Amino acid sequence: MSITTRTDRPAAWTRFRHGELECTVVSDGPIHLGPARDAFPGAEPAELDELLERHYQPTEQVSLEQNLLLVQTEDQLVLFDTGVGTNPDLGRGFFGPQTGRAVPNLRAASFEPADIDIVAITHGHPDHCWGLVDDDHRPLYPNARIAISRTDYEFWTDLSRIHDGMTDHMKDHFTGAHRNLTPYRDRLLLLEDGDQVAAGITAIATPGHSPGHLVYSVSSAGQTMLVWGDLCHHQVLLLKRPQWGFVFDHDGPAATAQRLRIYQLADEGRHSVFAYHFPFPGRGHLLREGEEYTWLPLPLELS
Repeated sequence: MSITTRTDRPAAWTRFRHGELECTVVSDGPIHLGPARDAFPGAEPAELDELLERHYQPTEQVSLEQNLLLVQTEDQLVLFDTGVGTNPDLGRGFFGPQTGRAVPNLRAASFEPADIDIVAITHGHPDHCWGLVDDDHRPLYPNARIAISRTDYEFWTDLSRIHDGMTDHMKDHFTGAHRNLTPYRDRLLLLEDGDQVAAGITAIATPGHSPGHLVYSVSSAGQTMLVWGDLCHHQVLLLKRPQWGFVFDHDGPAATAQRLRIYQLADEGRHSVFAYHFPFPGRGHLLREGEEYTWLPLPLELS
């Protein structure tokens, strides 16, 4: 009897209830970073490797998921972040062929880009806002308003900040944000701390990883979920060692301070967390153990 090896994979999406809200998670695919010691520069390498090995995590190839959340409020469909997009230069071409899957997975989950009323951006980094336009630089979400902090919009779309001392990748941060965000300049919701995006959805300013990074609080029927973007990149390393930081933190000490602040908020309020870069689908709770936290993933809802 011959055995056929299957290499295809199912569409990556799932649904769940949050209070009275129907929510859907779709994947834009994994980003492969390489050795962990290169991505978490504050770590002592031997301690980092030991921590990863103890938690059955690879040390030489850290992969971060891209979990996009859709929330159906009473009258608006809100998408949080967009993934890297499919552009061959500023998108899938840079981040690899496993990325750029947001739109196919949206469609597999029975959504079209035109269904989206608001795209709420946590910050202007490539893997969060480069999926706003198609390969011809046209808005991919034709009926959506784009919510983003005023600080991040003004910072990342300012091409005068590009200088010769930057790496090409950092230059692309500005070029890509400008390319993806400015086509929506007439449909922007420029947010400040505490602004409401839609019913039950509130912006929380958490500057550090990016100058205008936002966490979004989603509340319904007495339950709160914190959609935290890049507040934390890894389900072990930055929960056990929040001070280590991430290679692309704009302001390391500020990023650590915000990390600890939101961890405490989640723990004390017993709020759930939606983690953009954690293993799919990125839903869970934090368990505080002294100065460390443990990730407690919530199960998939299969019925």
